[in-house]
Amino acid sequence: MSAGPVDARPVLLFDVDGTVVDSAPGMVRSLQAAMAAVGLEPAAEGQLRADLGPPPAVMLAGVGVPESLINDAVIAYRAHYRQVGMDRAEAFAGVPEALGGLCAGYRLATATMKLIDTATEFLARHGLRDHFEVVGGARNGVFDKAAIIAETRVALGSPAAENMIMIGDRHSDISGGHSNGLRTIAVSWGYGSRAELEASEPDVIIDRPDQLAEAATRLLQSATA
Repeated sequence: MSAGPVDARPVLLFDVDGTVVDSAPGMVRSLQAAMAAVGLEPAAEGQLRADLGPPPAVMLAGVGVPESLINDAVIAYRAHYRQVGMDRAEAFAGVPEALGGLCAGYRLATATMKLIDTATEFLARHGLRDHFEVVGGARNGVFDKAAIIAETRVALGSPAAENMIMIGDRHSDISGGHSNGLRTIAVSWGYGSRAELEASEPDVIIDRPDQLAEAATRLLQSATA
C-alpha cells in the first residue's frame, strides 16, 4: 500500500498558556495550593503571575519552595490543576476565530510546556482540541522548549524548517523556535513583557489575534524570496 500524499501546507506551532488560552487564574490557584500542601505560606498572586509559563518545578522554585519539597509540590500542583485549575481559564478573545480561519491554509500544532496528556485534556475542555493536528508538549523529564519543538516537528513528519513558524508569548518560545531554525511570531497579549519579547528578537511582534494570518503569510513569503 502506498503512502498518502504529503501535506505540504505550512505549519504553525503554538504555545498554549498565554498564547492560546489565558490559564493564569487556574495556574496561580494551583501553585498556591501546592505550596500550602507542603506546609508553606502560598505566594501572592502578583508574585506568581510574574513568571508564568515555565514547568511547575521551575515556577515553584522561583517563589522559594526548597529543593527538598519540589517533587511533592509538583505532584500537589498537578493534582489540583486537573481537579480545579484546568477549568479556571478561557481562550483569549479572538483566538478561536483566528485558529478557525488558519486551519484552511495551515497545519496547526502545539508546542507547550504542559505535559502532552494535560494539554490534550485542557484543549478539549475549552473546545480547542480539534484545531490542532498534533498536540506537542512536555514529557516527564523533558521540559525544554527547543526539544519540545523538535519532537513536535518529528510528529508532524519533519516538515522543512522554512515552512514552519513558532508562535508564543515568552522568550523560551522564541529562543526555542530559533534553535530549530524556525521563524517566530511573538504575541503581546500573553505573560511576557514587551521588553522580554523584544529582547528575544522574534521576527515579528503582534498585538491582536487577527494579525496572525497576515504576519504568517509575510514571514513565509520572506522565507522563499
